[in-house]
Amino acid sequence: MTQIKTNNNCLTSSNYFEPFFVGLFEGDGCIHIGKTKGGKWSYGRFQIRLKALPENEVMLKLIHHHLGGSLCYNKSKKHHPKIVWVAVSQKSTRQILNIFEKYPLLTSRKICQLNHLKQCMDNRSWSYHLETRDHRYDKQQQMVEYYQQNFIRPNYFGPWLSGFIEAEGCFRSTHTLSVYVGQNHDWYILNAIKTYFHSHHKLGIHKDIRTQAIQYRLSMSGKPTIENIIKHFEKNPLLGYKKVSYDLFCERYLSRS
Repeated sequence: MTQIKTNNNCLTSSNYFEPFFVGLFEGDGCIHIGKTKGGKWSYGRFQIRLKALPENEVMLKLIHHHLGGSLCYNKSKKHHPKIVWVAVSQKSTRQILNIFEKYPLLTSRKICQLNHLKQCMDNRSWSYHLETRDHRYDKQQQMVEYYQQNFIRPNYFGPWLSGFIEAEGCFRSTHTLSVYVGQNHDWYILNAIKTYFHSHHKLGIHKDIRTQAIQYRLSMSGKPTIENIIKHFEKNPLLGYKKVSYDLFCERYLSRS
């Protein structure tokens, strides 16, 4: 039985942690435009909200340590408590923007949100935000069509992908072993993940009958692909609660090998 190893040095390496953060943010992060107390000016705020589980708490504390911002807890009688990381100060938001310059966002929706934030930082009038916010996604479909033909995996794709799977991935190990990722618009992201793992699985398409919205789905299984996935996470470890389901996935894979 092969033992699966993890590269723990990634926890302190900005070359790993920063693109991991970008991938995590693409799935679980939010970009908000807030209004100053006087009501005339806008400001940017970055936020990640997760279930308040010990593994997620450790991960968000790492983000807080590396990137600043603040942590708080949201408790609810109806829902599982949440832990929230927020960056709102000029120093913290500038640091996040610098990371996005160094490791650009890859999903179309987040790119549109970031572009709108940058425009609002150039014109900080609150009225400008109100006038333009409904047009944030006007160019999203054009962007998706471009990337479907021209997307190239960047050199930081490995750690980015681990952050993205931390947010968007699912390790299935109840009956058959598979790794699942879905996207509403960005077919090109799933195709890049598929080719990265040398997977030959076809992308699935699901259409919601009520809303007519289309979701693209990638489900990867089989020994060669799973071996590639495990090798990836040995070098690019998960840092939050998703590692719990990944460890169970690996345990059941090894028991069947």
